[in-house]
Amino acid sequence: MIEDVLSQWGLPAVFAGAFAEGEVAAFLGGVLAHRGFFSFETAALAASAGAFAVDQLVFHIGRHAARFPRAARALGRPAAQALLGRLRQQPVLTCLGFRFLYGLKTVGALALGASTLSPVRFAWLDLVSALVWGHLLTGLGYGAGQAIERAFGRLELHQHLGIVLAVLAVLLLAAEVLRRRRRR
Repeated sequence: MIEDVLSQWGLPAVFAGAFAEGEVAAFLGGVLAHRGFFSFETAALAASAGAFAVDQLVFHIGRHAARFPRAARALGRPAAQALLGRLRQQPVLTCLGFRFLYGLKTVGALALGASTLSPVRFAWLDLVSALVWGHLLTGLGYGAGQAIERAFGRLELHQHLGIVLAVLAVLLLAAEVLRRRRRR
């Protein structure tokens, strides 16, 4: 049952998940590619496309931030201001790297949209960044799927995904603990 749903809706779910959330969806896309639901490349491209699409949307919201009070407030935050400062110093590196900095993906695209950066230049740089990001995270998921199979043998899908989700939960919790410690 779940295998049929994943075969039919897995790639659209990777796209939608990368659009709405990001890293976890791309990672799970890699795990599902390892299980043979679709190829690694199609999973990576679906994740990349979802990330690229949301970045373009948020960039263009940033272009018109005055019309969106929440966007205007987000642009006033220190992280957005710091990113705008980096953009003035290193525009290419900032465009390529903002998505890899934890917690800056959305505010980064918003700040870049509010800057004087050309939408065409942002689109090209963002495309490169999204492709690297999508392949990297999908690759990590694929590798995690392989590691689980080596450690436990070929498991039922629900068991395999349960282990993956447990490992992800531990990693996300550890990242949150580290982030909070750095703030102190």
